[in-house]
Amino acid sequence: MNKFLKMAMVLLSFFAGVSMYAYTGNPIVSGLSMMSTSAGLQMLTGQYLEFPTGAFTVPLVGLKRKTQNPQLGGSKRLYVILTEDLLNEFVDYNLILTSGQFAGAIPLAPGKMAVEIEAWYDTLKWDGEMKTGGGFTQGVEFDVLGFDKDIAKAMALLYETPVNLIVQGNDNSLYYFGDKYIPFMFDAKITNPPKGTERKRVTFTAKNDGYSHPIVPLANTVTFAVQALS
Repeated sequence: MNKFLKMAMVLLSFFAGVSMYAYTGNPIVSGLSMMSTSAGLQMLTGQYLEFPTGAFTVPLVGLKRKTQNPQLGGSKRLYVILTEDLLNEFVDYNLILTSGQFAGAIPLAPGKMAVEIEAWYDTLKWDGEMKTGGGFTQGVEFDVLGFDKDIAKAMALLYETPVNLIVQGNDNSLYYFGDKYIPFMFDAKITNPPKGTERKRVTFTAKNDGYSHPIVPLANTVTFAVQALS
């Protein structure tokens, strides 16, 4: 009985809203009429309409522990892409929410390529964070040894230059960093140690926040053109 009564209350509230809209043509007045009718019926009958919570939340999916699958750290290759060379923004929250990765071709403009930077061994690293209310952060850091004309030129070219990055791990996994419209810009620090037993180096760091998605795993099917190192 309660089920039919509540259904009748919903129908009457809806009818009140539709009637008011037909009479006034004002959707705000129509909504208020629907709400007031619903509230009055609930008080009159003592039956309260309950609306399910979380109706617009995507169901959770469990995360299974992986065994016999080494998760090796370390990274071995770094590719840099100018954001102006990207045709469009191809990664978003919904993509990661549904598939968890990007598969396909990086949408570079015709004739445009990524360039590779050879970081010194065991210096290329990355990290990321998820912050409630603040989205995701992404960061990459690497060193190059010495300081010469080639490194100085690279620093000048990267100064305040919006870029995205692709990092290849020691296990050959690929990860994408940045967005076309939320890019990275590198900072760099030159270090000349006081002792001859240490080496000169330049440390490049890039970090940004406010992303709608975490660092993006790239599927094995991902393709992108790379300019050969001379």
